[in-house]
Amino acid sequence: MGLGNQMFQYAAGRSLSLHKKVPLKLETTSYERYDRRKFELNTFFTIDCEIASAEEVLKYQISQPVKRVWNKFFPKDKIRFLGLPYEETGIKRTLLQVNELLSPSYKKRTYLEAEYHYNPDFFKAPDDVFLIGYWMSWRYFEKFDKEIRKDFTVRPGLVAHLIDIEREIRQKNSVSVHIRRGDFTTPGNLLIHGVIPVEFYQKAIAEVSSKTSAPHLYVFSDDIAWVKENLKTEFPITFVSNEISKSAIEDFYLMTLCKHNIIANSTFAWWAAYLNNNPGKMVFAPEKWLNVAPYNYRDVYPLSWRILN
Repeated sequence: MGLGNQMFQYAAGRSLSLHKKVPLKLETTSYERYDRRKFELNTFFTIDCEIASAEEVLKYQISQPVKRVWNKFFPKDKIRFLGLPYEETGIKRTLLQVNELLSPSYKKRTYLEAEYHYNPDFFKAPDDVFLIGYWMSWRYFEKFDKEIRKDFTVRPGLVAHLIDIEREIRQKNSVSVHIRRGDFTTPGNLLIHGVIPVEFYQKAIAEVSSKTSAPHLYVFSDDIAWVKENLKTEFPITFVSNEISKSAIEDFYLMTLCKHNIIANSTFAWWAAYLNNNPGKMVFAPEKWLNVAPYNYRDVYPLSWRILN
C-alpha cells in the first residue's frame, strides 16, 4: 500500500475510533516483509500513531468458512485467505457475496471490507474490531473531516525549504496537474488502473481556464519527460517534480497549496486535492477511477468534484 492507500485506511479507522470513542492502533507488521512500500504516515504527517504489537494482532481470528471449504476442494484455484470479496470473480465472488448476506463482515471482530463502495453499516462495527480493506471513500470520514485534516498536516521540517515556490503558488492562480505514469504503465497495472490519456488533461485545462482567469499550471509527475513532450498548452507551466521538488512528500505538500487541482486516478493525488483548503477550489477528476476492475467506485469522488471522461 502506498501513501494514498495508507491515508484512506487511517482515515476510516480514525473515524470509527472517534465514533466509538475508543483508541486507534495501527497494524504495520506487513510492511516489515514488503520491500516495495513502507509505512509512511508517521514519517510524513503530524500523527501520533499507536502501533499494535504482533501479539495484539494475533488475537483477531479471521473466520472464512467459504474460503476454507473452497480451497480444500479446489487447491489449484484458491481464494486468497486475506483477499477481499470484491477482488474475486465468477462463482467465487458469488459465494462470498452470499456468505456476506448471511454473515455480514461488519458484525465480526475482524472486519474484511466486503465491497469497494461505501457501506453505511461501517459504523455498526464492534468497539473492538480489526479493519482489513481499502476503505476508499470520503464518506467513511466526512463526520470527522476536521480531525482528519489536522492529522494529515505535513511535518513542517520536511517542507520548510520550499518557502519560495510556496509563496509563488499562493500568489498565482495556481492549478496543480498530476500525471501518473511509472508503475501504471506496466501490463498488470495498465489492465486494472489504466493510464489517463493526455486528452483528459487538455479538457480539464480548458474547463478550468474557462472558469478562472490567468491560470498557471504546476505539473507533478513521475514522468516529467513524457509530460514535456506530450502536454501542449498556451498557459504558463512550471514543472515541479524532480526539478523544484525532490521527494514525493514535497510534491504532495505543494499540490495541496494550489488553488485548483487536476488529478489522475491516483490516491496520492486524490488526497492532495481533498486536503486543498481553498474554499473556491475546483477539482477535476477522470470519470474512470479504474480501467476494467469490476469494482463499484461510485463513492470515491466527493460530490463537488468535476468528473470528466
